[in-house]
Amino acid sequence: MIKAMKLKRKSYKIYNDKVENILPTLKTNSIDLIVADPPFNLKKQYDGYKDNMKKKDYLIWVEEWIYQGFRLLKPSGSFWIYCPTNLLGAFQLIGSKYGIWQNTIVWKYANPISNRKRFPKTWSAWLFFSKTEDFNFYYEFFETIDSLHSHRKHYEKPIYDVWEDIPKLVGGYLAQYEVVLKGGKNYERMFVYQLPVVLLKRIVGVCTKENDVVLDLFAHSGACSVASKIMNRRSIIVEQSLLYCDEIKRRLQRYDRAFF
Repeated sequence: MIKAMKLKRKSYKIYNDKVENILPTLKTNSIDLIVADPPFNLKKQYDGYKDNMKKKDYLIWVEEWIYQGFRLLKPSGSFWIYCPTNLLGAFQLIGSKYGIWQNTIVWKYANPISNRKRFPKTWSAWLFFSKTEDFNFYYEFFETIDSLHSHRKHYEKPIYDVWEDIPKLVGGYLAQYEVVLKGGKNYERMFVYQLPVVLLKRIVGVCTKENDVVLDLFAHSGACSVASKIMNRRSIIVEQSLLYCDEIKRRLQRYDRAFF
């Protein structure tokens, strides 16, 4: 059964269900931007997700929602997928079957986790696809936003495909203002992995304009949805965990424009 929770603003809707159940019910050519942050099949303890599938089954599942996503996109639409680096090539091959690859964006963060058995991981990958070659791309958006690493107004140099000015979010005593924490004294994060809103604002801002429709798949912490609301976009949110859906709703109701 599909359960939808509407926010006070009618332009936002949360579906508490699996993406494979929701996507077939949505209208073809109706979405301007899709942002997907799926489970990476790394045996993480998500609320409600099975994150330990066989690799073959996992990639079949990935292809199912990627196919449906491209069906939903308008001809001018874009599809951004946050993907596991060990399967970057597989994700790109699947996406290229249904859309047109435009960029692989390297998100290089400044606070990697140390590892004595291999080189510490310092980056993650976003795959940027369009449905056609006639896709929306508002590069002038970058002229309107501030640098994150200084107090100067607006960017003074071009933005390339390596984004290294946005640190990842952490828990514990060093948790940033926007990190959603559980109750208690351990400062433990509620979400397995929470993306920074400023990162999603960059994607939303360069691929959409006000009142466009953003589909937030595997919404998790709702960072894409918060970015969309701040920027006056409409969003459709799909998240399997009821716990996460409730927190997304709270985040959308109390977001801080001044901070972001």
